Order: sequence, then C-alpha cells, then structure tokens
Amino acid sequence: MKIHILGIGGTFMAGIAIIAKQLGHQVSGSDKNLYDPMKTVLENTNITYKEGYDPKILNKKFDLIIVGNVMSRGMPIIEKLLESNIKYISGPQWLYENVLWNKHVIAVSGTHGKTTTSSLVAWILKYAKLNPGYLIGGQPINFNAPAKLTNSKYFVIEADEYDTSFFDKRSKYIHYKPNTLIINNIEFDHADIFDDINAIVKNFHHLVRIIPKNGTIIYNHDDRNIQNLMKKGVWSKLRSLTIRKNKDKLIWALEKNNGDYVISKNGKKSKIETSLIGLHNYKNISLAILAALDLKISLSKCINAIKSFAGVKRRMELVGKKDHMLIYDDFAHHPTEIEGSIKSLKVKYKNKKVLSICEIKSNSMISGAHKKNLPQALETSHHSIILRSKLSKWTLKSKKINIYNNYDEILKYINLNKNDIDIILIMSNKSTKTLRMHINK
Repeated sequence: MKIHILGIGGTFMAGIAIIAKQLGHQVSGSDKNLYDPMKTVLENTNITYKEGYDPKILNKKFDLIIVGNVMSRGMPIIEKLLESNIKYISGPQWLYENVLWNKHVIAVSGTHGKTTTSSLVAWILKYAKLNPGYLIGGQPINFNAPAKLTNSKYFVIEADEYDTSFFDKRSKYIHYKPNTLIINNIEFDHADIFDDINAIVKNFHHLVRIIPKNGTIIYNHDDRNIQNLMKKGVWSKLRSLTIRKNKDKLIWALEKNNGDYVISKNGKKSKIETSLIGLHNYKNISLAILAALDLKISLSKCINAIKSFAGVKRRMELVGKKDHMLIYDDFAHHPTEIEGSIKSLKVKYKNKKVLSICEIKSNSMISGAHKKNLPQALETSHHSIILRSKLSKWTLKSKKINIYNNYDEILKYINLNKNDIDIILIMSNKSTKTLRMHINK
C-alpha cells in the first residue's frame, strides 16, 4: 500500500511512519517543519518527506492518507483531501486497526512523565526478553527509534489525552483499548481542548470505562484528581503507589531510606538505582515497575533493568557546556514540570546556581492558562527567563523573572551574569536547537 502521512514530523506520526514501513508499506510524508531528532530518525529509516503542505501532493496516487492532529479545516491540502475520493484515517485509528487490535497494550497516560515512563516500561520488558513493540512520544536513548513493531504480544504506547484529528475530536488514547493502563498524574493542561480540570477528569473516565475486567489500572494514589476519577467508577484490577506513610498493605510505597529511594510493600524494600534525577522520575520508575510486576516480571529483574536505563532525549538531557556553565535541555512546558526540573537540578548540584529559560510554545502557555502558576515555578530558580511567544497576549509581573522577546537578549543576559550562573536549563515543548545555537555564540 502507498501511504502518505500529513504531519509526519511529530514524534507520534513519525512512529506511525516507521511501523507502517515495517509492515511493508511504501511510506512518505509531509510537514511544515521537521526538526531533530525526528528528522534524523526518518532519514535513517529511508522514509521520504517534504516540507510544507502543497495540495499538489495529493495528485500522486496514494492508497491512504494518514492525517495528523496538526492538520485543520481551512488548510488547502485538507480541503482538497475532503473533495477527493482518497481514503483517509487518523494515526491512532490506523495503529489500532493494523497493530494493536490483537496485542496486550500497555498504555501510559497522565499530564506529566508519559514519555519517560513508557520508555521505562518498554526497556524493562526488553530486558526481560519479552521483545515488546512500542511507540513512544520521544527518543529513548536505549532504543534506535521511537517506534518498533515486533512479533511480541506486548505493545507499549505513550497515550495522551489530546484530540485525535480534525474529524475525530476524541482523545487519542481512546483508540488504543489498553489492557494495562498507567495514570501518572492528572492536572489541567491542553487549554485549547479542555475547559477545566473537571473536563479532563471526565475524559480520563472515558478511558477507564474501556479497560477490561481482567485488565489493570496502575496509578498514583496520592493524586487528588485521580482519586476523583476513581470515584466515578472502576471495573478493573488496581495497583497503586504512594509516597506518604503507607498503612495499606495493598499499596506500594516509594520512600527514602538512608538517602536512597526504595520501593516497598509489606515491609520488603528494594533500592532503586538510576541515572535519572528528581522525585518525579522515581515516581515514573516505580509506576513502570508496578506495570512490569503485573506482567509477571520479577521485582529483581525490574530493579536491574532500571540500572541500565539511559533516559530520553530532551528529558533533562545534558547537551553541552558554555565556558564553565553546563547546559541542560528539557521538555518541561507545564508549571509542575518546570518546578520539578529546577528542583531536580538543585538537588543534584547543591550550591550551584541555575538559570532557567522557559520558552512559551505550548497552546496552554500561549493562551495564558498557566500564567498564575508559572511565576511560582520559575522563581524556585536562581535566575529565570521567559522567552515570549509572538502569539502570547498575556503579561506577567515578577521582579525575579526576566521577560525577553528574542534570543539575542537572552545571550546578552547570560554574558552579563555568567559569573553567577553554573547551570543553564532550557525548557520548551518545541525544538530548542536555535536557542542553543545562540547561547553557544
């Protein structure tokens, strides 16, 4: 089959392209802009792509168009597609119909930590020689690509709540019909899709309703929004994790013991050894372990697998050095994630001064949905900068946060204050390549 993918540059759609090619299809794609690491991934997989959405693309004889959720009504190529007789489908629906329908699907959901947790689950299963298939919304360092199809009955997928496409406004994760579901946390995000936190909780309930009775939901027991979700009804087996003092013998606990994080249940404790930093990552690890335990993988094997997990690109990734200053790149784009990333560095590098640069790129950030919580998150850093989006119409008042409109202003600030900066943390949900190039001038 000759398949063309609209929006192929996104991690999910690039993963769809890789899997489609593995199935023997002739695959091509187009996108407005393509950035690394997905650009390199596609090139290494010999998948051809074009930049831009020229409607003339559809003049070629394709058997199927897979439409990414970046496409919308009014775009000339979409209008031409709808007027044609070319068959089209969304990425999530295509994935279910062609891959997931006969697999044991392990879906990782939640506002934060999906990419790291799904990478961890896939790595543990691989370490246990279960040879899982996977599609992850980032590039795990332990794997050559963000997606792979195998003959294993297990498939790990990062499952986000964003809508499917312009013609299917259901969340993507509804299509996956998981057997094992991880819910890391639930907070308000995607302000362009959801009105408030109640709408998000309700939407997660739609997912919970399709988990089979013999399936398992693994979740953060301390999260209040998840607690409210569970009150709406649960029909599946449950495994949960807490970082609070645990009196319930059925709940796993993540706790500190002599400076080390341990996962425990019924008095039995196992030390977690990892190169990842931050409490949020220990939570990610613990939930991944619970999912693996549900698949009958031993705890000792999980612990050993974690030791060799190298992380995910652009998830607190050390990417370079300017003079004496270390440069970290992170995907954080929500106040909770931003604060967690800053605190993680401050714990790892005690007495070191951090400059945090937050680039306003996500739809929720641009809309101002997080403007009340953003200052509190950024002010935990020694130095803070917001790089405004041209689309952002809201203002922020803070004596501790510098707001700039271009990269040159940021570089000037760094050069003036470099004697008071040890670490530069760049945070954005889009490519940071251009910003990093300016910093290194």
